[in-house]
Amino acid sequence: MSTDTPYRTHLAQPITLDDQGVYYTVNRKTGGINNVFHLVYESNEWYMYQLKNTNKEGDMGWVILADQDDYPLTSVDTETIHRLFDKPEFAEPLGAWQLMRNGRYGFGKFTPLDAQQPNRYAMVLFSGNEMLVPLLIEKAQDEVLQSLATLAK
Repeated sequence: MSTDTPYRTHLAQPITLDDQGVYYTVNRKTGGINNVFHLVYESNEWYMYQLKNTNKEGDMGWVILADQDDYPLTSVDTETIHRLFDKPEFAEPLGAWQLMRNGRYGFGKFTPLDAQQPNRYAMVLFSGNEMLVPLLIEKAQDEVLQSLATLAK
């Protein structure tokens, strides 16, 4: 991508404490919720959890998304973000990404160039230094989904 493209001149909004919360994916066919994630800032570190079934009947619990002992998410540098997102499938809409990750999982925030459009979010899976397709996630606004955050981690 040339240096005169809007992507390179447009800065993404940073991931902030306002981005903490419960996120979910929606099944495009059924409209139902597929996955629920919780982005948390605690003890000066970012962590991402996924709501999963436990071994107990019907119980759910938060499981940290990590690869072995690599738990906290750390910021990804700008050049790496450009390398990961400088692909045709990310050309539209115009905007810029912020990304943080651990060894296997990441959280991304997309700031569109058009200020009238809302920010978008993604849960990202990595294989080594290669990013697999980001999974678009929506921030929960519903009180019922927000109450999921009270489940024990």
